[in-house]
Amino acid sequence: MISAGTRTGLLKASRIPLQRTIGAKGVRAFIATPKRSTEEESQAAVAERARKNRPVSPNLGIYKPQMSMVLSALHRNTGVAVAGAAYLYTAAFGVAPLLGLDLGSVTAASTAAALPIPVLLGLKALISGCLSFHCFNGIRHLVWDTGKFVSNQGVFKTGYAVIGATALATGYLTFF
Repeated sequence: MISAGTRTGLLKASRIPLQRTIGAKGVRAFIATPKRSTEEESQAAVAERARKNRPVSPNLGIYKPQMSMVLSALHRNTGVAVAGAAYLYTAAFGVAPLLGLDLGSVTAASTAAALPIPVLLGLKALISGCLSFHCFNGIRHLVWDTGKFVSNQGVFKTGYAVIGATALATGYLTFF
């Protein structure tokens, strides 16, 4: 990106001739090189300092949280959590034989059975909540891709539907 000082410098640029030979004919071109005065350099330094002190965009602290913003952030975070857990378990499953570990289904089931009930239910709620929310919100996005429910009222209706479906699915997957 060209700063204001550079643009001004380009307008006052000197023209340095550059000789090129193309085939049998010589073509003369010019290269613009900016000339900067000390005043322009100080303006560029001031602009650079001002740019560094600006907040990162978008500055979420100035916005009132809305359902679409919160659900969008949750959709991204649950996607990262679900995919990250799947990649991590797959990598661990692949490396386990080299380390002499067993990560088969029998071992996973016996490890889960050995956990205290509140910890087991908490893990099941966390996993099923992330997975079901990401699944239902993904369906919501696919519906939006068809052009349906893209009004403000439709966004709120589908948002509440995703929250309700997630609560039901999480409850069912956690306790049954």
